Formats: sequence, structure tokens, C-alpha cells
Amino acid sequence: MAEQTAPQQQRSREKVSRIQEATATLLETTSYEDLGTKMIAAEAGVSVGVLYRYFADKEAIVASLVRRWLESDVDVIEQVTTQPLPASSQDFAAKLITAIADAFRTEPGRRNIWYHGPNMPTLKTTVEQSDLAIAELIHAALVRGYAMPDTPESRRRVRLAVEIASHLLEVAFRDNYEGDADVLADAALIVDRYLFAPPTSRAAASST
Repeated sequence: MAEQTAPQQQRSREKVSRIQEATATLLETTSYEDLGTKMIAAEAGVSVGVLYRYFADKEAIVASLVRRWLESDVDVIEQVTTQPLPASSQDFAAKLITAIADAFRTEPGRRNIWYHGPNMPTLKTTVEQSDLAIAELIHAALVRGYAMPDTPESRRRVRLAVEIASHLLEVAFRDNYEGDADVLADAALIVDRYLFAPPTSRAAASST
């Protein structure tokens, strides 16, 4: 029985992947509003019935794409943080931002979904978990390579810096498909200055 199940599972994974990739490809030239399951099925080379076997509707497909992109972001940041670190913390921030910017440039459909896709509250927890995982990786690298103190205050700042960087990336790509180079450079500067700024009076008071 196991020998029969394994090929079936592999075929199912391949079909899911084809549906996701077809959706991403279509989103490069088709708005989310105009996208339909029949269009996706035709692009993926599967029947509409097969598509509905794996996804309830187009929103479910796009949600699965967003989850895949977020998982990839964590993997990308892990690669950057485990490599030899640049000499300066600002260069490190720039390297991190460039790594995610490259994903916006190269992953089909991602930019359009980020700006023109549906609001999906069901992904809120997934986004928060992804941001937290990224913040933990970055904090560990900053402690290891740039003498950042390992404190609740520094962890809080890194978590907030991840949110700041995410917003600045959206600003950079909102009107520029390749990402505004000046905004991306400023993003690294802003994040670095914030991370290593003196503690706020409230944070300093709580640590004494």
C-alpha cells in the first residue's frame, strides 16, 4: 500500500506546484480581479475539477503562494545571517534588504499581489510568525557580529526594525518594478541607525 501511496502523493504535490506556478505567472500580466480558476487550470494544464480538488477558490491558491513566499523569505534571511558578515552593520542591513528585494524582483506575481491582491486576514498569523523568525535570525547575527547586547530591548528593536524594513520595501516597489534604489539604500540606513541608537528613556529606566 505504501508503494502505491507515495507516487500518488508525489503526483499531488506536482499538481499543486503547477497550479501555484501557473497562478504566479498569470499574475504578472493579469489583475487579481480578472484572474479566474478556469484560466489558472488552463495555464497549469489541469482540469478545473482537479484544481478544485486542491483549492477551494483563487484566493486559496494565492494564500498558498503567499505562505510559500514567506517561508522562502525566512530561508533567504537564514542564508544571509549564517554567511560571513560584512564589516559594518549598515552593510549587513543593506545585504538583508537586497536579499528580500531580489525576491520581489524575481518571484512572478509577488509584487502585484502585495499591492493589488485581496486582504486575507487568515494570513495574519503566518505573517507574524515569519517576521518573528526573521527577527530572531537577525538578532542572533547582530549579537554575534556587531556587539549588540542580548536584551529584551534589543530584541524588541529588531522585531520593530523588521516591520519598518517591510514597509520601506513596499514603498520602494510600489511605483518601481525594480525597486527604487534610493529608497532601498535609505531603508538600510534607517534600520541600522534605529537598531544602534541609544535606548529610549523608558527602556533605560526599566533596565536600571
